[in-house]
Amino acid sequence: MSDPSIASIVSTPPATMPTEAGSGAPTNAGLPQSATQQKPRGLLGDAWIDLRRKPLFWISAAFIVFFLVMAAFPSLFTSGDAVNGALERSRVEPSSSAWFGYDVQGRDVYARTIYGARASIVVAVVSTLLTLLVGGAMGIIAGYRGGWVDALLSRVADIFFGL
Repeated sequence: MSDPSIASIVSTPPATMPTEAGSGAPTNAGLPQSATQQKPRGLLGDAWIDLRRKPLFWISAAFIVFFLVMAAFPSLFTSGDAVNGALERSRVEPSSSAWFGYDVQGRDVYARTIYGARASIVVAVVSTLLTLLVGGAMGIIAGYRGGWVDALLSRVADIFFGL
């Protein structure tokens, strides 16, 4: 009941691709070395390969490391006192001794900025970790329970997005 003319049209391709006659070259001769390797990579490996080629990534990483070192060791970047001031220096303009000048109470604004970086970084890290923990827990609960629990937690998340 089969038509032999249709069977001649549909055929399977050969198992290997033919090479040029007499060349003896392997089938991947025109491909680069990286294309011939079939080593599987994960998402992190792919991201690292993409990021390390971008100069903006390295510039941003250098700034982040610089600010982290500045927050961890503020005395390396300033010799001024961030807490105690002298009223005779009140509102003195910036100079070589105080790059940002002095505030109303005679405190070095540059020193206060350097020492204040630590508190800002701690607040940023703690808020990110709390958001990750609370949001992750809500997502796990919503995904596991589904139904009305998922709908309720989605509306709670929408409220926080609105804020």
